[in-house]
Amino acid sequence: MQYLIVILDRNSVPFCSYETGGRTGGLIPIDVLQKAVNFAVRNNLSINFLYGDEPLPPEYETAIEDADHVKMVSLRHAGRYPDAVFVVDGPADKEYIHLLENNGINNVILRIGRTQIGSLASAVRGLIGKFKRLNIILKDLHGMKDEDLLLYSGQLSRVRKIMEDEYRKKNFMEINAISDRVFLTNMNNCSAGTRHMTVAPNGKFYLCPAFYYDDEENCFGSLDGALNIKNPQLLELEYAPVCQRCDAWHCKRCLYLNRKLTCELNTPSREQCVVAHLERDQSRIFIDNIGTETGLTRQVSAIPPLDYRDPFEVLSDRSLSTLEKEEHFSGLLAKPLEGVSFKDLFRQIYSIDPQIIVRLKDLNYSPVDLENEE
Repeated sequence: MQYLIVILDRNSVPFCSYETGGRTGGLIPIDVLQKAVNFAVRNNLSINFLYGDEPLPPEYETAIEDADHVKMVSLRHAGRYPDAVFVVDGPADKEYIHLLENNGINNVILRIGRTQIGSLASAVRGLIGKFKRLNIILKDLHGMKDEDLLLYSGQLSRVRKIMEDEYRKKNFMEINAISDRVFLTNMNNCSAGTRHMTVAPNGKFYLCPAFYYDDEENCFGSLDGALNIKNPQLLELEYAPVCQRCDAWHCKRCLYLNRKLTCELNTPSREQCVVAHLERDQSRIFIDNIGTETGLTRQVSAIPPLDYRDPFEVLSDRSLSTLEKEEHFSGLLAKPLEGVSFKDLFRQIYSIDPQIIVRLKDLNYSPVDLENEE
């Protein structure tokens, strides 16, 4: 675990694809907040505090300052917490954009709903100069139709062009849907339950805020008791066979959406896979277009084109044998390594697990038949 998410208000700002379900407000009890802070300090965890609309009493602010933390607040409260991560909730927050200063140092989350996708590029353009990093979040991914995904692809292309223009001006900001895949070399997903967990106002632990707002009974312990995550292996990448073979390394692999749409924590839905691959494709074009003139090609690997938008398209293809599927995915995953020398590659493998070299030799070893040797 690296950090804790603490929900300060039952109607706290949603920062991902979930909604709060119209919960009425209600601050976390001060004793629960203090226990959460103490838990984080004891376990060397930083905290992401999710703020609501209700101002916090002085004793709450004092308790918060006792831990290494990040504040996550609605954009309308930017004046109250100027160093926070701000959540822009689509066009509804357009009137508050002026609260963000043109200093390019903020981290901003832009939440866009299915019916608002057509305004994505213009929303991003309106935020240029006001952020260091922008996270684009699709709020209702579970309701996306093919026409919505096509529209998102077109808007992403426009966002990419905006970003290319900014990079040519030496404004090297980050927009997650375009830049994250460029700089990654392995899976870097949400990791709820493995790198972070959530404490709700009721003092109970949840995999993430979405699970709390979906069903308060779906907890796995409390600040006053033991923690017990059922089947924790399902949270790990090694137990997600499809995702292991995928190189859309920036994909969130949202556990909440996984369970909601596929009934499996470790199996993403088609919508998540297609969105991740649409973003991956725009990252590929981004590098191809400006990699040389900005020097990016000397720092990152090229992203190979794919012949699918969803890995299941290949895995479920009955015309392909198991070996052909393995060759298909391993070939794609090996593309970024093609420029690495044989010795350097095996030196890295050996540093991770020396036994891999032994197993590879055993796998490719053919015993010599001395009796028939000429």
